[in-house]
Amino acid sequence: MAVGVSVVLLHAPICAAETGVAAPDDAEEQSFKTEINKDVTDPVSLTWSLKTKNTITLLDIEGHGNQPQYQLQFQPTLPALLTPGLKLIARPQFTFVDDKPFTSQGELQRATGFGDTILDLVLSPVSDPWLLALGPTFVFPTASLDRTGQGKWQAGPAGVLGYRAKIWLAGVIAEQWFSFAGAESRPAVSQLNLQYIASYFFGDGWSIGTDPTIKFNWRASAGNKVTFPLGPVVGKVVKIAGTPVKLEIDLNYVPVHPDPNGPQFIFQLKVIPVVPALLAGPLFNPG
Repeated sequence: MAVGVSVVLLHAPICAAETGVAAPDDAEEQSFKTEINKDVTDPVSLTWSLKTKNTITLLDIEGHGNQPQYQLQFQPTLPALLTPGLKLIARPQFTFVDDKPFTSQGELQRATGFGDTILDLVLSPVSDPWLLALGPTFVFPTASLDRTGQGKWQAGPAGVLGYRAKIWLAGVIAEQWFSFAGAESRPAVSQLNLQYIASYFFGDGWSIGTDPTIKFNWRASAGNKVTFPLGPVVGKVVKIAGTPVKLEIDLNYVPVHPDPNGPQFIFQLKVIPVVPALLAGPLFNPG
């Protein structure tokens, strides 16, 4: 599910992206890319983006060693300024491909299909430099196969807490889900995703940091509740056909994971185009 800052700061790079006007010199162009990088990294900014995430996870399949699982996910970030001081941020996540290894009667097999869909809807005050948000999050059982989804309707709270400085950003994004309906044959769900993010921004749109997601499966057996990855992420904003695009590479090692069939390593390639906001200005202006 990639989720402020002053409205003037956020809109400056977006206006340039909308008009297609290039920065007049190299220094301003490099500054423009860095500001775009900050806005895309900021989970509560007003920047609209369309993240495509390619993930390869090496799973420790019992009796078959490390086997790759591939996922293709699409996660747009669609914020709207409700009032001059309050934002609504919608962040759906669609899993288009989930290619997962598993064993059946000792034989290694694969299941490939659509996954479940996640939707975060959080309210965020304009509170530069603090990053704050709170609202509901949902999981919809859209998976095409039992092995690529949980088969349960889920809901719970989501929130963001962080801080954005001039050259760095740090924060936590939390999502807790509880199942309340769905296939009776599938087990109940209670799970927490806790993503910790930290980024340092260099010139010309470069950044380095970390953004793994710790997963807690509260209904798993003792010793198998936590998945804890750690590792670096490197990002760079480039322009493709005049459109700012952030490219990210993540490499995570997972020292704490369920056993067996838990993840060992996670590699991600993210492509995040920045698009013009469809909603300009506050929807409601009491003043």
